[in-house]
Parts: sequence; structure tokens; C-alpha cells
Amino acid sequence: MPSELDLLRSLDGEPHTPSTVDIRRAIAEGRRRRVHRGVGYAGAATVTALAVAGASVVGTSHHTPSRTTAGTSPTAASAPPKAAYTIPGTAGWSPAAATPPTGCALNRLPTPDDAPMALVTGADPTGRYLVGRTYPKPGSYQAVIWHDGDVRKVMLPGDLEESLQDVNSTGTAVGWSYTGGGEADTRPIPYVYRDGKVSELPGVRRGNAYAINDAGAIVGDDDTGNAALVWPSATAEPIRLPLPAGASQGTARDIDEDGTTVGTINNERPYVWFPDGTHRELPMPSLDGKQATTARVFHIRNGWATGVASNGLGRDGAANPSPGRSDARAERDRTRAVRWNVRTGEVRVFGAFKNMADTVNAHGWQVGIDERGRAVLVADAATVVLPALANPQPGSLSNIATTLSDDGRTIAGQSDDATGTIQAVVWRCR
Repeated sequence: MPSELDLLRSLDGEPHTPSTVDIRRAIAEGRRRRVHRGVGYAGAATVTALAVAGASVVGTSHHTPSRTTAGTSPTAASAPPKAAYTIPGTAGWSPAAATPPTGCALNRLPTPDDAPMALVTGADPTGRYLVGRTYPKPGSYQAVIWHDGDVRKVMLPGDLEESLQDVNSTGTAVGWSYTGGGEADTRPIPYVYRDGKVSELPGVRRGNAYAINDAGAIVGDDDTGNAALVWPSATAEPIRLPLPAGASQGTARDIDEDGTTVGTINNERPYVWFPDGTHRELPMPSLDGKQATTARVFHIRNGWATGVASNGLGRDGAANPSPGRSDARAERDRTRAVRWNVRTGEVRVFGAFKNMADTVNAHGWQVGIDERGRAVLVADAATVVLPALANPQPGSLSNIATTLSDDGRTIAGQSDDATGTIQAVVWRCR
């Protein structure tokens, strides 16, 4: 039987052929968590410096990881900004911590043509732009974008599966769509949606685009798992990020405000590429007194990176629960939610989540699913349970938060209605 992390691996990148089921539904029903987006801001010169430096230091700039402090709180020097859309060193930035919300109200989002089913996959840092997809009829997909509650279709090429993964605060979105002839030729193509037009990202025959920052830099991969890519802009050729010695595969999953990029090496080692061209592995956390053997990172915002780690998986991916443990305890040993501070080297395990966090904001706050299957916002010591459209069935996951604004006041995702149908929703928090 596959382990939890094996299932996460299979869902991390979209498959090389279009799926026949809704990925989000499969995750909810199988207690497997989807991974997606992160947004940020980076000046074009900074991103270009990262790309150029990265291309020139392949195999030469690998850092020794910083000393880690597991389970500690962030230092004042590394505290995220109070203002929602500023970064350290810019006007308006303050190190003071923001106050997390204490409660949230749930609203259903509109869909074009009254599509019966929909979900949210990404958002910009303000929460004003949301992206996702609808299901106009069984087996069909339609990418959509919401802006201040209004919705419009995004006509991605192809007539198979499609999805927008992320959007920035100018409304530029990225994602992928399956196209091609027969099943053997079908492949995901990365696209960008900008100023009402859809364009194919240059430089790859097939691939995935996962995240975009406010400067328009895009990260993804070439769909073979061999190349972690940064497109400095929607029209620029992609830059291959350097891999450490001995690594054969890499993917880039998110890009921060300053151009810092995170991803995973060889499908098992969390990794970070910095704007100065240096790069290193993120430290492995300690799980029940043992160093994790496998970890992956999916999101970054203002230096806070989130992912998942395991001490029950070896290099071959086989589960190795400790003797005498119950199945539930062994499962918990295998997969834990992890948050890194890439600036200080701090790594912290979060027991508040069932498996992993869905995203992180500029303050290090996260959203995900708790041990009871509820959608929650976790702001370090404070936890807010997010309401659902209908009472969930015992043991099911029907309320999933996927996006979180920097101010913590706008969360979006999906919630099943009384008929069990997935609806795109937004939580407004106070």
C-alpha cells in the first residue's frame, strides 16, 4: 500500500496525461493534500540577477545549511512585515506583528454560466484576485479568474484538463492546459494570462507553471522532473536553476518577493535558491527525536517556506513504521507539516495540521486541515476554525482552504454544499 508521502508525490505535479477525476476531490476523499501556489514581489533586476547568477554557478554555489532551531519562535530580526504588501527595507515596512483574525464568515463565489461545481487554486497577496476552475459538465474543465468577486472565463487552449495555479496583484495568472493529439502526444503546456490574453510560456515543449510574483517572474519545471525553471518574465526564455552535486532532478514551486525560489531536489530534499545566485538544501526537521529522512517544500512568502517531512520513508519511498506503533501513529510518523525560515535557518514542525499546510502568508500564518478534518487558519499560537457550507460527513474532507492573504483577512478554497458538490468559496475574516 502506498505511503501518504507517495500519494503526495503523485499529486504534486500534474500527471503527464490528463486525469479522469478531480484532483481536489481525490485529495479530500483520500486524505491527500493538494499543493500549489505562492506569490511574491521581486524587482526585475533582482530576478534577472538570480537567473544569471544561477546559470553561472551551477555546481559551485552550494551552501552549507544554516544552523537550525527546531520548535522555536521567529526572532524579532526575522519577523515578517506588518504591512500586507511591503518588504523589509522598503517604505512602510514595520517589524511589528499583526493581529490574527478571530473569526471568519463564508461566502460562495459566482461561476460563469452557473457551472454547478468549482474550486479556488490560487490568489494574489491581497486576496482581490483569485484563480481556479469550474466544471460546466461532467469531465469538462474551465479556468476562471475572480476579481473583487466578479468572475470571468480564461480560455486556455486545448479541450482536456486545465488549471490556473497562481495570480499576482496585477491580475496576471499562470497555469497549464493539456493539449496534443492522441493520448501518447498529450502533454501539459504552461500558459500565462495577461491583459485578457493567453500566451504559451516560451522555451519548453511541455511543462508546468506553478507560481508568479508581482514583478511577473514565473517558476515551474519542464515536466520531466529534471529542470527547475524560472521565467524572468512571461516573454523571456526560462532559466534552469542549478542543482547540487549528485542531484539529477529538481522542480521550482514558488518564488518570493525578493526572488528567492523554493523547490525540491530528487523528489525528497527541500531546496532554496537565493537572489544572489547561491543555493542550498533546507534543514531537515526532527520528528519524534529523529531527523526526517524525506522532505519537500511547496510555498514561500516573505522568507517563510512551508512543506512536508517524514521520518517513515527511506530513499526508496517505502514506509518504515516503528514496531509496536498503531497504524494511526505510524501514519503520523510518516508525514508532518513543516515551516522553514529561509533567512535564519529555523525549522518548525506544526502538529496543528493533519499532514501539511496549503499555503503561508507574509507573517508566517498558514491554512490547512487539522487532525479533525477541519479547515483552519493557524497563526502560531492562534487557531481559527473556518466554517463550512454544510455539515461534513464523518471522516471526510469537504472544507479545504487553499489561499491566504497577507493581512489574514481573505481566505479562499472549496467547500461541499449539502448535496456534496464542491463549491468555490471565500472566507472574510475579522
